[in-house]
Amino acid sequence: MIKKMREMPVIILKLEALLRRLSLKHQRRKSIEEELAMRYAGFRGEQALDYHIAQIPQKNHFIFQDLRLPLSKDSFFQIDILLLSQQYFIILEAKNIAGTIFIDQNQLLRTLDEKEDSYPNPIQQVENQQYNLDELIENHCKIKLPSTSFVAMTNPSSIIKPNPQYSAVAKNVIRPAAIRQRFGDVNNSYQKELIEKKEMQKLSRLLIGMHTPSDPDILKQFQIGKGEILTGIYCDQCNNLSMTKRQRVWDCTICSYTSKNAHIQALIDYRLLIGPTISCKQCSSFFQISSSISSKLLRSLNLNFFGEGKNRAYKLELEDLQKLIKNK
Repeated sequence: MIKKMREMPVIILKLEALLRRLSLKHQRRKSIEEELAMRYAGFRGEQALDYHIAQIPQKNHFIFQDLRLPLSKDSFFQIDILLLSQQYFIILEAKNIAGTIFIDQNQLLRTLDEKEDSYPNPIQQVENQQYNLDELIENHCKIKLPSTSFVAMTNPSSIIKPNPQYSAVAKNVIRPAAIRQRFGDVNNSYQKELIEKKEMQKLSRLLIGMHTPSDPDILKQFQIGKGEILTGIYCDQCNNLSMTKRQRVWDCTICSYTSKNAHIQALIDYRLLIGPTISCKQCSSFFQISSSISSKLLRSLNLNFFGEGKNRAYKLELEDLQKLIKNK
């Protein structure tokens, strides 16, 4: 049973919004594009695991996709996939890396196009996740569950070179197609039920309640000022900030494309890049429209707000705005 579904990471949405609203000649643009490509590769690798996990019998297992749990007040650890049962738990870490891969105790070495790159050892990474989750469960539920972890190399074109000096590679690094077999091996090894179903439900609620999605300050990360963010309404057809308001629709002055909800996407961009609330004045400036039109648009969306008159500010909840786009 899937207890937590994977969602598009907010970091990807922020990077996309930033590229929409940054000059094509901006000096940070290439770095942002590279970061977005890397994030998408990771997300696709995690999705590849989801397909194979779906083939595992789910009757007696809880499945959590993309958990980010606290180590301390300001520190977290992230799990790509967690399988939880009454007997044990399994953690899977996805790595979507192309090229020839060699892992030793200190690092992962990737060779691609005659270039060698170094990455952190993913076996140690997932073992740390396993240790941290084991500690969290024991501290909060007074339960000690057997556990294991695997690194799943999801890029089908990659070549994993064996390392006889590091036996953990053969034991813990797998292809997604091997998940079902490894799951069966673990299931056969741990048959004793250590927690009741009621306790398992309680643990599930605890993990979901502790999940804290990452919401980084993307402008700070790339050292970009708010004044560098381009304003206006974006046209999905020709990829320009060229939409103007006409009665109940937005018209593109370049390609003549029309949209009923282009302003909602603009609010999403504002939420992702600038902040979680917006006033009528800020909306006018960001949309490049009159204050009377911005006031009417904001009121029409039935957003939660606080303050009155010129001090009124509307709350931009990302999930609510995304639903508005789907329903329009």
